[in-house]
Amino acid sequence: MNAPLPRTAAVHALARAETGAALHALQHRADAAEADAMRLRALLIRRDTEIAQLRDELRLLHVETPDLRTRLELVRENRRQAEQLVALRRALGGGAWRAEGRFGT
Repeated sequence: MNAPLPRTAAVHALARAETGAALHALQHRADAAEADAMRLRALLIRRDTEIAQLRDELRLLHVETPDLRTRLELVRENRRQAEQLVALRRALGGGAWRAEGRFGT
């Protein structure tokens, strides 16, 4: 009857070893996840800081240049018209068309 006790002790030792290994693996995964979370928090803080700095710069530009909004709208309109001009030139044959030649001037 003494034989089952050593066998039970061996089974318990094996179970403890397996549990310890599983616990170690889980701890390693938890540590890796925590490190990843910290890295992502740092990226988020850096992004938020950059956004705040850019907003401050934009506010300063608006203060220093009151007509900045109008200028930006003019730039957008100018780009739109330039794109439209390119499209019209392509439609007229690849952009080789010139107003002077077309009207005989």
